[in-house]
Parts: sequence; structure tokens; C-alpha cells
Amino acid sequence: MTVNPAKNHDSQKKAVRASIRTARDRIEARSRTELGEKLAETVLGYLRQSTGIVRKVAAYMSSPGEPETLKLLDALVDEGIEVFLPVCEPEFALSWAAYAPGIEFQRSSLAPVMEPVGPRFGTELFDDINTLIIPALAIDEQGLRLGQGGGYYDRFLPQIADSPVRVAAVVYENEYVPAGTFAVAEHDQPVDLVFTPEKVHQIL
Repeated sequence: MTVNPAKNHDSQKKAVRASIRTARDRIEARSRTELGEKLAETVLGYLRQSTGIVRKVAAYMSSPGEPETLKLLDALVDEGIEVFLPVCEPEFALSWAAYAPGIEFQRSSLAPVMEPVGPRFGTELFDDINTLIIPALAIDEQGLRLGQGGGYYDRFLPQIADSPVRVAAVVYENEYVPAGTFAVAEHDQPVDLVFTPEKVHQIL
């Protein structure tokens, strides 16, 4: 019998994703809120120590079950940083819209996420972005990311490979795992660093 390696990889990823989602769903609402506050402190601490003044950051609005990012988004704005969030476009493309506290959101017609309403920007935005913060289910010690499976970021990241932006993924501390914990494919894009509520992991 011929074994399809790609199919085996997909099956393994699905199993790992399901396990992580189940564990995340068990986190109590109060703990989730506290971890979101700690995440905001950790990210701001990193950005304050960055070389140069941070004026623009791209991030995302967390979906239910993900580490909460609303406190982070508001803290970035309070810090005087412009924040941009992704909007899903056809053919798994991403555009970006500005965020401000109280801004209107609408549910995406293409993915199970909420998106900001407003003018959209393309990759030219990333000439001035200091850090791009993206979601993940797990990150290994080589910076390889287990995403939700949509493929939006794996398609988008190569488009900004020549920009000065640093790419950071957000996970819980126990989701920063040894290399080989989950299957990876050639198109999987690595990140430069990992934000957890407790600390920043630099990928060497």
C-alpha cells in the first residue's frame, strides 16, 4: 500500500490542532482575561525596548478560544502606536484596516473572524510596520508555526519578506514546543519571535 506523506502530515496537524483547541477551551474566563492583560504587558515591554521608535504595528483581534488580544490592541493605541488588523480577501489574500477602540467590526464572509470596518491597505503598509503579530496554535523552537489551517498568513508572509517588519506569533507558554512536535510543510512560514503572556521567545 502506498502511503501519502502529505495526507499523514495533514492528519497529524488536525490531531494536534484539536488537542490544543480542547485545552484552550478549558481555560476559565477569568484566567483568560488575566492572561490577556499579562500578554499586553509582555508585548509592550518588548516594543519599548526595541531599537527606534515604534509607530505602527499590525496585529489581530482574537477569536473565541485564542489568547485574548483586545487588551493588547487598546494598550498599543494608548501607547501612541497605530494599529492595523487583517481583513480576509478572496483567494486567501489579506488586506489591512486601522484599529481604534470602539471601531465597528463585522464578521468576515470568508473566514470565522471579526474584521474592522474601514479603508483597506495592502503590502505597502509594511514598509513602516515595526512588528506583525499573528495568531498560532503552537510554535516550535525553530519558529515554525501551527496555524488554524486557513493558510492566509503562509501566503501573506512571503509578500513582505523584503520589508523590515519582525513577525511575532502569540501562543500560551505551554504551546511553545520542541521542534518536531507537529508536522510542517515546505510552505509553512517561520516567525522571528514568540509572545506568550509570560515572556518573549527570540528565535535564533
